[in-house]
Amino acid sequence: MDNTIQISNLERHFQRGEMDVWALRGIDLTITPGEFVALVGPSGSGKSTLLNLLGGLDRPSSGELWVAGLPLHNADGKARTAHRRHRVGFIFQSFNLLPRLTAVENVAIPLTLAGVNPAERAERAAAMLQKVGLGHRLDHYPTELSGGEQQRTAVARALIHNPSLILADEPTGNLDSATGAEVMGLLQTLNKEQGITLIVVTHDADVAAYADRVVHLKDGQVAKEERRTRDTEPGARPDADTPHSPQPIPHASSSRLSFADIARTALRNLGRRPVRNMLTAGGVLIGIITLVAMVSFGVGVQKEVQRNFETIGLENIFVNPMYDEAALDSFDPFAPPKPQQPITPDIVAKLRAIPGVTAVTPQLQLPSGVDLTMTLQDQSLPVRVSSDMGERNFQFGGVNEPLAGQLFGDGENAGMVLTSGLADRLLTGGQAYADLVGQTATLTVKLPRGESQTFTTEIVGVRESFSSRTIDLGLDETAAILAWWYDRPNILAEDGYNMVVVRAQNLGMVTAVSEAIQELDLQAQSLETILDAANQVLSLLQALLGSVGALALLVAALGVANTMMMAIYERTREIGVLKALGAASGEIRLMFTTEAALIGLIGGVFGLILGTLLGRVVDWAAHRYLINQGVTGIGQLSVVPPWLAIGSLIFAALIGLLAGLYPAARAARLDPVQALRHE
Repeated sequence: MDNTIQISNLERHFQRGEMDVWALRGIDLTITPGEFVALVGPSGSGKSTLLNLLGGLDRPSSGELWVAGLPLHNADGKARTAHRRHRVGFIFQSFNLLPRLTAVENVAIPLTLAGVNPAERAERAAAMLQKVGLGHRLDHYPTELSGGEQQRTAVARALIHNPSLILADEPTGNLDSATGAEVMGLLQTLNKEQGITLIVVTHDADVAAYADRVVHLKDGQVAKEERRTRDTEPGARPDADTPHSPQPIPHASSSRLSFADIARTALRNLGRRPVRNMLTAGGVLIGIITLVAMVSFGVGVQKEVQRNFETIGLENIFVNPMYDEAALDSFDPFAPPKPQQPITPDIVAKLRAIPGVTAVTPQLQLPSGVDLTMTLQDQSLPVRVSSDMGERNFQFGGVNEPLAGQLFGDGENAGMVLTSGLADRLLTGGQAYADLVGQTATLTVKLPRGESQTFTTEIVGVRESFSSRTIDLGLDETAAILAWWYDRPNILAEDGYNMVVVRAQNLGMVTAVSEAIQELDLQAQSLETILDAANQVLSLLQALLGSVGALALLVAALGVANTMMMAIYERTREIGVLKALGAASGEIRLMFTTEAALIGLIGGVFGLILGTLLGRVVDWAAHRYLINQGVTGIGQLSVVPPWLAIGSLIFAALIGLLAGLYPAARAARLDPVQALRHE
C-alpha cells in the first residue's frame, strides 16, 4: 500500500437554516506520495474544508476520498481517529499549543495519545525540538515563545509520530515574512529529506511558491493546477529511492491514551481554576462531613449497645409470665394482675433443673407508688429501689465491681446494696465505704392511705452510680414488703416473681433452653433477640442519618456538573486540538469524567478527615456532659470503621463521576472543526 491520495467527485455542503451552502462541488484530485501541494484560492473556496476532509476531521456529503488505501468517505469514527493519530500531522495557523504544557510536553501529545511511555516520549520530543532548532526552549511555555518558535513547536508536534501526511492550514498566517520564510523553508526541507506528503492551505503566493504543485480552488471546484519544478522530483529524497513509507496503524489495544496519563492530565486541568474547583469540591466535602459524622455516631452507639449487652451476657434468657389481655387492661396498682402461669418458687426449681442451665435469678419489683425511707443510725433519707432491668444490670462500660463489700450475684439474695452517691451522704468524718458494710438499716414503707411498716436489712455492699438515693434490695426484703403491701403472706406462691433471668451454659444452649422454658407456658426472650431488634432500629437510624449527607452530596453534584460544563466551554478549542491530533471521543469523555471524579474524591478525602474530627469533638463534648451528670464508663460514641471511610470516598468519587457524565458526553460529541474555530 502506498500513500497516494485519490479524490473523486468529492462534494461537501452544509445546512444553514433552510439553505444548502456548498463548500466543495465535485473535486477530482490525485496527490502522489511525497508531493508538496499548495491549495490556494479566495476565502470560501473550500480550501480548509478539503483539508479537514483529508485529515478525517469531517465527512464528505458525497464522492470518494482515499488516503493510503483508507476510504475516508465512509470510514467510521474509530478509523478516522486512527488515521489522524498515526498518519496525519496537523499544523494550524494559530499554532494551537496547549498553554499549560511546556514545549516538550506539547510536542509529545501525539505520542501520549498513542500510549508511548513517558520516558520515551520525552526523549523523542526533545530530539524533535532539537531538530527544528528549539533544543534550548524545551521547558518553556507557549507564552514564553515567540510566534516563530511556537510555529516551530507546532511543526515538531506534527512530525513527532512520523506521519506520512502533513496538513498545514495557513502555517505562516500569524508570522512576519522573515519568520514565515524560515518555517516554510523548514517544511520544504522536511518534505525533501523525509518524503512526507505535504499539503498547505495558503493565501500567500510566496508560500505557494515552495510547493511542487499549486491547486487553485474557486467556488468549491478546482479552477486550475500549476506544477512547479524543483531540484528533485516531487516525493523523491536525496538519500532514498522511495518516498516516506506509510505507517502501519497499531492495534487499538496497543495504541491508546493510558489511564495514568488521563489522571495526570485531569489533575493538571484541575489546577487551571483552583479556587473554583476547590469551592466545587467544598460542596462534596460538606456532604461527606455530614455523612461521616452522622453515620459514625450510629456505628458508635450500636457498638456501645452491643458491648453493654455482651457485658450482661448474651447467654442470659429473660423469662416472664404470660398475662391475659383482659388482666392487663384491668391493672390495679394495689393488686397485681394475675398471670396465666405464675413463676412460683416451684417453677423456679423446674427452671434450675433444665439441662444446660447454670443459674436462675428471680426478680421482684415493688409497686411504683411505694414511699420508702431508709434509716441508718440517726440519719433518715428517702430512697428508691432500682429496677431489676435498670441501671443495676445496664451499667455502661460493664462497671460491676463493688466499691466495698459485694454485689448481688446469680440466684436468690438478701440484704441491701447502696449506690456511691447515697453512701457519700451517709458517711461521717473519717469513714470509708467499707465501714458501712455489715451495718443494719431500717426501711420504712408507707402506704398511700397512711399506714407504715418497718423492715430491717443489712448493708452488703456499695457500687458505683451517679444516683444519690438509689438502693438495690434483696429478694427476701422485697418479698416481705410486697406481702405486707398487698396483705398477702403467700404472695410468692400465688403470684410468683415478676421475672426470672436464666443463664444458659453457652450461646449454643440458648435455643434449647428457651424451648424448654416455653413448654412451661412461660415467655422466654434472649438478649441475642433483643440485640438483633436493637441493631435493626440502629441500622434504620444510621440510614436516616446517612440520607442527610446523601442529600447534601446530591446538591454538590449539581455544582460539579456546572463546573464541568464551564470547563468544556473554556476548553472547547483544546478539545478540538486533541481530536485533531488523534484523541478518540471515548478518551475525551474519560478525561472529563476523571476530572469530575477527582473533584468528588478530593472533597471526599478532606470531608472524611474533617467529618472524623467533627465526630471526635462532639464525642468529647458529649462525654464531658455525661460525666458532669454522673454517667461514667461510656465508650467511644463516634466510630469510623474502615467500611465507612472507604465507602465515603467511593461514594464521593461516584457522585463526582455521575455529575460529570453529561458534561463529558457533550465534550466527546463536540465537532472538532467547530471546536477549532471556537474563540
